[in-house]
Amino acid sequence: MSEVNIAGAPAADEMLPEYKKAALLVGTYVMVIFVLRYIATVLINFFVVSVQDTMEYSTMYILELAISGMFLQIIPSVIGAFMFGYIGKNSKGKLKQLYSIPKSNTRAIGNFSAIYGLAQMVNIITIIVTYILSSQADIDKQLNTVADQTQGGMAGAFFMFFMLVVIAPVFEEFMFRGLILHALKPYGSGLSIFVSGILFGIFHGNFQQCFYTAAMGIAVGYIANVTNSIFSTTILHAITNSLGGIIILLMNTSGVQEYILNGNEDTIPDNEMIWVALYGIFMVSLLIFIFVGFVTAIMKIRQIRRYKAPKVWGEVTNGKKVSILMLTVPMILSVLMIIDTYGGFSLSLIHAIFTKG
Repeated sequence: MSEVNIAGAPAADEMLPEYKKAALLVGTYVMVIFVLRYIATVLINFFVVSVQDTMEYSTMYILELAISGMFLQIIPSVIGAFMFGYIGKNSKGKLKQLYSIPKSNTRAIGNFSAIYGLAQMVNIITIIVTYILSSQADIDKQLNTVADQTQGGMAGAFFMFFMLVVIAPVFEEFMFRGLILHALKPYGSGLSIFVSGILFGIFHGNFQQCFYTAAMGIAVGYIANVTNSIFSTTILHAITNSLGGIIILLMNTSGVQEYILNGNEDTIPDNEMIWVALYGIFMVSLLIFIFVGFVTAIMKIRQIRRYKAPKVWGEVTNGKKVSILMLTVPMILSVLMIIDTYGGFSLSLIHAIFTKG
């Protein structure tokens, strides 16, 4: 969305010092998020080595998910609430305002089909490109993939569903649309939407999820920016994740697992065929919904482009703002950790250390 100047826009020299402080704060927070990811990796590896011979695998899987959620979502949210002033003496109702129900809540949630369609179409394209590249070149080891969702059994699937539908939406929306987007919003709506959205995609830590979650992050960031609240976006996030959670639950039925692995319906008991049928109907319906949602998203994007938002800081381009953010010391360190996370270097080293131990 293009921008134009308006009369009375603050001069660059008035906003630059404040923006540098905001950029440093955001960069530091991103660094904290990835440091906590390293801590989670170490703890999970230590936990697995310690209990793998004495604990049932499904229980161990659930506890691994709990540790991951604690260090990737809950603890970063609590730390961020203090860092950005949402908890403490100077909070002044900021947290209440962040979760206020906007007047346009119903209309905002009505954008679900467009948001989901856009995100999943990007996901499908990513899967196709990844398949083509991994088929033509031996780079599949360099591309992180989503973990096998059936390894924890049905108990693990239900706990994963809870993590996807409750924990992830509440805390991730607070981290990215609440803290980061609102910290950058005074310096440009486009800047805050795209930076928070891209960081949201990167946060997921693998190529498989990065691109479509970034697309989703940008889309819900637009809604958070318009409504000045994350109430609607938290609901949208929960609904989106619930669809993936339903797939995980269906995949953990023995009939669907047999069908996916072997594709032979003759070996599936009659009482399990209903789950296979439901899985097929759900997946076909989802593909149709994705296509319709993607078309709807394109129409909405074309509609948005007709309007021009005023610049709040006319003298400084978004490119310069991003450069200032990226050149803070914490963000430089964060980029190095991001490269390491996506390359899997430290992960492999930590795993090797605990395996040998």
